[in-house]
Amino acid sequence: MLSTTVRRSLPLAVLASTLALGACDDDPTGPVANEPELITDVTITLTPVGGGTAITTTIADPDGPGPNPPNAQTAAITLTPGMTYDGTVEFFDRSDPSDVEDVTEEVEREDDEHRVFYVLSGLTGVSVPDTSLDTDGDGAPLGLSFQVVVEATASGTGTIQVILSHYDEEPKGDGSEQSDETDVDVTFDASVS
Repeated sequence: MLSTTVRRSLPLAVLASTLALGACDDDPTGPVANEPELITDVTITLTPVGGGTAITTTIADPDGPGPNPPNAQTAAITLTPGMTYDGTVEFFDRSDPSDVEDVTEEVEREDDEHRVFYVLSGLTGVSVPDTSLDTDGDGAPLGLSFQVVVEATASGTGTIQVILSHYDEEPKGDGSEQSDETDVDVTFDASVS
């Protein structure tokens, strides 16, 4: 006959064995499905349509997503009234300088699970039309390339917020709504003059 202590601990031992066996099915050295990427740098480039000097600026957060550190933006975004800009956005993991990863490539591969949103604040007469965004394989907006349209009467000092939404647990659908999961959210200072 088992003692009371042994009988009570037996179910716990069986449960622990079951959890351990379930965990053995996973390869600890293999890739984890939909593992979130570390994004330390977001770079946007705006090139005037019809020619002109491109504006390239980066926000760097060496330990990944979080509040922008002071002076993190490498160059000012100064938009010219009456100008339209072709834009691109790139995402990088530079946490290991000897092994820089271009996360943009993964976003392109998994285009049906991502969308970049651009939210403008404080800039009058400036827009990023949804119709200017590149699309995924199903025709829904992706947003790795886009346009910034600056009306002739545009003015203001404000920001361009870049949000990379990840549709992992929920379907992307037409891509009009942000997902509950955000891979990165950074805010660039911008002005019109």
